[in-house]
Amino acid sequence: MMRAAVFAIAASAALPAWADCAVAEALISRYGISFSGFTQPLPRVSAPAEAPDRSLLAVVLPNRNGHVADGYNHQAWINQEQQRAWILRTGGFAGVYEWYGPVALPSVDFSGCAAEPGRLPQPAGAGRQG
Repeated sequence: MMRAAVFAIAASAALPAWADCAVAEALISRYGISFSGFTQPLPRVSAPAEAPDRSLLAVVLPNRNGHVADGYNHQAWINQEQQRAWILRTGGFAGVYEWYGPVALPSVDFSGCAAEPGRLPQPAGAGRQG
């Protein structure tokens, strides 16, 4: 009995942070989001079509394969009212800052998600006068 409890605790500690976030898992699975990009084509946009004062929910989409130094990182910026997400891709070998979407939310279950409300981020250097 004690071994089973210890195993259960160890197994839950070994799960990645997104394992309990249904929205992140659904987006990762549906669009094949990983350190190398997407397995499903997503529409590329210059910026999300959201009102500048709109608060969106930011959910990190971690890589299932762990951290890859020159791989992409992804975040979903979610409009809960419209049930859609914008995917922000950053990093990579050449250092990109790219937006994709909107994509339909395959799940609207946010329980277990480490999500932060906020405004859309701007690329480094945005707003600087040159």
